[in-house]
Amino acid sequence: MAKSVAQLNLTESLVRGALQDTPGRVRCAICLARELYLLPGDIMPILTTLAERQPPFATGACGCGGAGLMFLLR
Repeated sequence: MAKSVAQLNLTESLVRGALQDTPGRVRCAICLARELYLLPGDIMPILTTLAERQPPFATGACGCGGAGLMFLLR
């Protein structure tokens, strides 16, 4: 079943909030999914979209070794 726009917006808001709560810390989709109790497949496209918004987001290596994203301090 396809996700509604409201569900996608809520998920993106949760991901942005989690990244902003710990600026400078890179997290991948799997680690964020674990923290937010979501599926990595739901988070991956959001990270891809947010990565295009540089700054305030930047790509990097997550502590687990995966490719991830962080929020930059302003």
